[in-house]
Amino acid sequence: VKKRRPESISEERVEPLSDTILQDIQNQLTLNTPAYDRNQLTAGIIHIGVGNFHRAHQASYLDDLIGLADSYSNEWAILGAGIMPFDAAKREILEKQDWLTTLVERQADYVSARLIGSMIDFIPVEPPNHDPLKAALMNPAIKIVSLTLTEGGYFLNDATGSFDPTHPTIVEELANLNAPKTVFGLIVQALKIRRYAGMPPFTVLSCDNIPHNGDVAKGAVIGLAKLWDEELASWIDANVGFPNSMVDRITPMTGDAERQFVKEELGYEDGAPVFCEPYKQWILEDNFPSGRPALERVGVQFVPDVKPYELMKIRILNGAHAALCYAAALLELKHVHDAMDHPVISAFLDCVQRNEVIPSIPPVPDTDLYDYWELIQARFGNPMIADSIDRICFDGASRQPKFIIPPVAENLRDGRSIDGLALVSAMWCRYCQGRAESGREFEPNDPTWDKLHETALKAADDPTVWLNMTGIYGSVGRNTRFAKSFSSALRTISSAGVEKAMQEYIKNYIRKYIGTGLGKAMQSYSPIKIS
Repeated sequence: VKKRRPESISEERVEPLSDTILQDIQNQLTLNTPAYDRNQLTAGIIHIGVGNFHRAHQASYLDDLIGLADSYSNEWAILGAGIMPFDAAKREILEKQDWLTTLVERQADYVSARLIGSMIDFIPVEPPNHDPLKAALMNPAIKIVSLTLTEGGYFLNDATGSFDPTHPTIVEELANLNAPKTVFGLIVQALKIRRYAGMPPFTVLSCDNIPHNGDVAKGAVIGLAKLWDEELASWIDANVGFPNSMVDRITPMTGDAERQFVKEELGYEDGAPVFCEPYKQWILEDNFPSGRPALERVGVQFVPDVKPYELMKIRILNGAHAALCYAAALLELKHVHDAMDHPVISAFLDCVQRNEVIPSIPPVPDTDLYDYWELIQARFGNPMIADSIDRICFDGASRQPKFIIPPVAENLRDGRSIDGLALVSAMWCRYCQGRAESGREFEPNDPTWDKLHETALKAADDPTVWLNMTGIYGSVGRNTRFAKSFSSALRTISSAGVEKAMQEYIKNYIRKYIGTGLGKAMQSYSPIKIS
């Protein structure tokens, strides 16, 4: 795909994206357009939460599938949905362009643009009763209700990670279950009505980037149903599919620069284009009692158990984000690719992954974990994504116990190294002290920033104060070996700087393998000279 706007399109002819101009767009060499007649599509999926990730991921897979000449998948188009004010705003934008989305995949040496046509409507967002969504959920043609809600939309208890029936929003929902206002209240009500009407239930498919997302969705639906009708909850448990899935595609937010790119390079206006990396992955458990599209034909992997793949991604990809971001912030780097270009951060990250993270992961079917890590390194280094360090640093109080502390606990149990991950946690503590190494003050970047900031300042004198946050560290914070390593790392950062602390870890790692081929390979690229 040529990265230039066709000269035949003048400034005066730039029009908004719509079906009306689709024929003109199809004649451009710069854009791939739907390889099917959108008028022949019918909806089999309602997707709640039509954000950038959904349109770059699930919607693009379905666009691929429907575009296959022999797929016979016209009944699997998407109806967009939502219950929040921002959903209504997104609907207004997409309605003007006939639900089409421009998807631009970019990396340093590659740009590809396409139009995604797999969404054919967006259910009107009408709070507080959401009658249009209720009606759509009763359509027997709808066999899947998929979700992208973010973790906060599942009403989880912070301590247990399970559905929290005492959440204020759920308590309010329980006061009038016959007029639900939450996504899960609407789903429970629809399943109840479908059951008594003799209609098959739909599958509930979470597409959120959270561990065991199908189990989490099931916990929310059944947890709410139990509070309403125990018999209904049992029926849902026995008859409704909640497949776990692992989703992956780096998809930044859209801004003015992205909208301008579409206008200048493709010759039309899109109010909500999506930009992403070329890579995408979707691994699904095959648990769809009412049927599903044949997504295996376009690269989706169906497996008996998603958990090994999920753990691989959480430890390697999400863990690597958590490992690099605070060093990058302290050194005032702006983007993930800047961190990957930094010789000390990138070498430290590689050492930690190979020495402490990958050894903590059980075997994954048909996957070499070291090859997967090299793929992640290449993806992180993509300068066209411009994934911000501030975004990755956000909410460390939730990220550390998910991505960093579990491998520490397993390594302590099994006698492996924990010094690199202890340093990662120390860098987070130093970040929460509120200033970069230059002295520049950070903006608060955590829902619990005030508490974290106060505790981090106290930890400058007594590092173990930080580890006393049992909601984050649990028993790991009381482990003598981890506490010693964390305290040493934090003091080194405070006295000599974050680069020096990372360099010391790299030196120790290379010395460990100095007589092996791995140690020689490390020395060949490391910024640290070992005598």
